[in-house]
Amino acid sequence: MTDARAEAHPPIRLMTRCLAEMQTSIVAAGIRAFKGDLDRFVIYTLIVRQGTLEWESGTAVAGAISAHSLAASLSRPFETVRRHVQALIEAGLCRRVTGGVVLTEGALDRTDIRELLVVAHDSLVRLIEEMARFGIELPEPRVTATPYDPAFGLQAAADMMLAVVDSNMQAHREWLNLVIFSTILCANARPYSDDPVLAMRYSDQTQVPPDSIRSAVRASVVARTLGLPDSTLRRHVATLLQYGSVRRVRGGLLVDKDWLNTPAAVAISRTSYGNIRRILNVLQGRSFPFGDPASAYVRGRPDPAPFV
Repeated sequence: MTDARAEAHPPIRLMTRCLAEMQTSIVAAGIRAFKGDLDRFVIYTLIVRQGTLEWESGTAVAGAISAHSLAASLSRPFETVRRHVQALIEAGLCRRVTGGVVLTEGALDRTDIRELLVVAHDSLVRLIEEMARFGIELPEPRVTATPYDPAFGLQAAADMMLAVVDSNMQAHREWLNLVIFSTILCANARPYSDDPVLAMRYSDQTQVPPDSIRSAVRASVVARTLGLPDSTLRRHVATLLQYGSVRRVRGGLLVDKDWLNTPAAVAISRTSYGNIRRILNVLQGRSFPFGDPASAYVRGRPDPAPFV
């Protein structure tokens, strides 16, 4: 994409697809780590974001957040948040201090939590690597006095996830509606998202990929991908169908193209795009290797979430 075209038509749709891939991978890992409880996973994510992890030692630096602040940040009832916080405390994942709750020392000692955080970090790196592959402008590499630490990337991944929740809540009403919508979008785009020509052809808001190159996905497949009960998935899909953001076709579910081009949906995509750019600029100041994103992986490039 030329600089002039990129300025006039930023690759918002391409970025949305990359973000959907990242979110699907992270949420699937989070739902499994928290035994199917998306609310608890998102609350834990915000507690992680509030504090600071030291990746190598696995210890946490205090950064307290109160249940009231959690509820306000996530637009959730206080009693619901308080119940989840208590469950996290009982599980040994956080502890009460003056001012609220913080991560426990040795926050990465539990195998399932460390796996979740590795997936979250490396899914962010994969997103940045995809941006580089498709020629989306990245911040210039900047070496600072503080070397890059995966904990910085983990905070950026949490920021992106929380920013997506914030910008989409009015359209989708519930976190799980948004997660399911994003996962369907991710599955629909798989046939062309890795094709350099097609991916760039449908990179901005001016072009909509035809149904012929999109892959419909069955509700049962989405449930397996995310690790959700089939009944829960179908109940929320019914809501998305009612809103008109998703439609049924032969073979499963497709995100509705007309809904994607409504002014509200376009505004959400533009807000998300701007948030990602802002978060990447913060990573620039933390020595992320934008010149060689793959060198930042903790374990390596994650496989895409399976739709089988």
